[in-house]
Parts: sequence; C-alpha cells; structure tokens
Amino acid sequence: MNNPDELKGLKRISEVSFCTSLIITPLSIIFSLITGSVTLLVYFIWAAAAIAVKVFALISIRIMLKENQFMFPNGTGKLENFSSFFFGASIVPLGGYFLIVSIIRLFSPLPEVTYLLCQAPVVLSLLLTLMLILWTKRIIRRNPNPSPLLKAYFVNFKVSITSDSFLFLAFLAGYLLSVAGFTFFSIRVDPILSVILSLYMLRVGLPLIIDNFRSLIDLPLPEKDMLKILKVAAEFYAEYSGFGMLFSRRSGKHKIVEMELFFDPGIPLEKINQVEQHMASRINQEIPDVCFRLIPKVLSNCKSCSK
Repeated sequence: MNNPDELKGLKRISEVSFCTSLIITPLSIIFSLITGSVTLLVYFIWAAAAIAVKVFALISIRIMLKENQFMFPNGTGKLENFSSFFFGASIVPLGGYFLIVSIIRLFSPLPEVTYLLCQAPVVLSLLLTLMLILWTKRIIRRNPNPSPLLKAYFVNFKVSITSDSFLFLAFLAGYLLSVAGFTFFSIRVDPILSVILSLYMLRVGLPLIIDNFRSLIDLPLPEKDMLKILKVAAEFYAEYSGFGMLFSRRSGKHKIVEMELFFDPGIPLEKINQVEQHMASRINQEIPDVCFRLIPKVLSNCKSCSK
C-alpha cells in the first residue's frame, strides 16, 4: 500500500511544480528570442518537457491516491516507475540533440548575447526551485524508502537548482567579459553553458531510464538485495525441509518477493503462516517495503527435494 501522507505531499509538490513550469517556460522562450541565447532555448525545451512529464505525473498521483483495487489489483507502483522513466526518456534525447547543436555553436558562435536580460527567468526559476527542493527533501527524510516518483522530482529539482545557479554565475561572467572588451570569450560563454547543461541532462536522465526500465520489465531485484533475502532464508533453515524457487520484482517503491519452501507432510497450516510472518518481518528489517509471500510445498509432491 502507498503511504497516503507521502502521496498527498507528492501531489501538492507536483501541482506547485507544474504551475512554476507554466511560468518559466514562456519566459525562457521570450528572453531567448530577445537575447539570442541558445542556452535559454535549451532551458525552454527542458521546461517544456517537464510540463508534459508533470501532467502525466499528476494523473498518476490522482490514480494512486484512489487505490482502486479493481483497476490495479497489484498496486499502482508501475505508474510511478513509468512516470520516472518518462521523465528520463524526455530529457536524454533533448540533451543529446542540444549537445551537438551547442558544440557547433562553440566553433561558430552567434553575435553578442545580452547576458543581463538572460538573468530574469533564471533568477525567478532559482527562487521557485529552491523552495521546491527544500519541501521535497523534508518529505523524503520522513520516508525511509521514498516513492520513485518523489525521487524523480527531487532529481529534477536538483538539476534545476544546479543549472540555475551555474547559469546565473556564468551569465554574470559573460556580461563582465563583454564589458571588459573580451568579445572573443564572451560570445562563447553561451555555447559552453549549453554544452555543460546538455551533458548534465544526459547524466541525470540515463540513470532514471535504466533503473525504472528494470522495474517496468520485471527484472529480479539487484544482487545485493537477493543476497540479503537468501541470508534470511538461511536463518530459518530449521523451520523447513527444502528450498525451491525464489521470485522477485519491483513495483514502484515496493519490492515483491515470493519464495518456495518445502515442508514435511502433516505440518499445521498455522505453523506455515507463522514462518511466513517471521520471515517477512526479518526481510523487512534488511530491505524496507518488501511484500513477502511464502509458497509452501509438501515434500511428498517432490521426492527429489532434500534439505
């Protein structure tokens, strides 16, 4: 089950973030056209992509809050994974495209950029994002295993706060170089910024794609988690007579583990339930938010199985 308080906080963050994107996006394109800055154009594309992602995220959060067991009998974790994957997939191609464009601009730069005017959307975005990142960080600290969607937002805000701070200082440096008469260097500040920002988009987007793609195609849990599960199974070796298959996958913030154990004929059902509860408790001590299910087998059905 999802944490309702976490989801409500995530919903509010998503709504405020969506509204800030609606403000920053048109400002970025307007000031890009006025100043001739390619960096602000990249910034605009980033903000525009964020709007599409945040719309889908808002829809996903509303669905998760309803906890519709008929539409989503296995929970809504995959919506979180897909939203995070969608965010990464939206910025990686754009980062690659603008990396190429920016490198070309580096060798054939545009005329002088009006750096002081470039600061307007950057400063506004910096202030709004600072508020959002502090808000998100507070929610994450209250949850030992935060939602992938919440982590995706936090990554997005960290990228924005880093890029905003960097752009502010770099635009200021470009202005000072222009005032000092170093035109050769000042006209190349903007494409250099675009290259760095594009590389940063790639660095942030690729892990989101890889991590959430693993969950979407139901790959097993990472090796370190599997070793912890096997460690717990070994602790309970006296409670069962044989070990069968181990199945695992991830859905949102939840890790789902199913374990086949063989028991001697005639073992009471209450004893099996007790073993399941104790193992689930131990596994959750090792790995938070694990949904554990024991699949009991009777040795008489599998003569070859032995302890």
